[in-house]
Amino acid sequence: GQPPLTCGRIGGTVAIVVNESGSAAGQVLLLGGHVEDGETVSTVYLVDLATGVCTPQPNLLYERSQFTAALLPDGRIVCAGGLGFDRTVLSSVEVYAPPAMGAMDAAWTWSEVPEMSVARVGCRGCVLSDGRFAVL
Repeated sequence: GQPPLTCGRIGGTVAIVVNESGSAAGQVLLLGGHVEDGETVSTVYLVDLATGVCTPQPNLLYERSQFTAALLPDGRIVCAGGLGFDRTVLSSVEVYAPPAMGAMDAAWTWSEVPEMSVARVGCRGCVLSDGRFAVL
């Protein structure tokens, strides 16, 4: 079994594998979701699956739960749709990207990209062979 997470219980979140060599059991990014009282959150944690230690990362731009996310072929992470603040269904899309080439000790950052034409919650997404991200 997995050890308990130091960040507590979070539901409606998305986990993305980001590094399988940094830990005996691998590491994932735990994105958004909602806490036990139902509040939607924008938190992002790097989780060590061997220890359960959650290290805070830059927050999503929007609180979101029940959304979709994927690792793109170029290493960026995209998040789309979901349920936001005050249970608003989201059409927003954001991308987590590394710092520009040559930037020393800079952190990854979230940026907004064009929104979907229709807001979606409980949606699923997939990365197409040409690198585009489709949300269904």
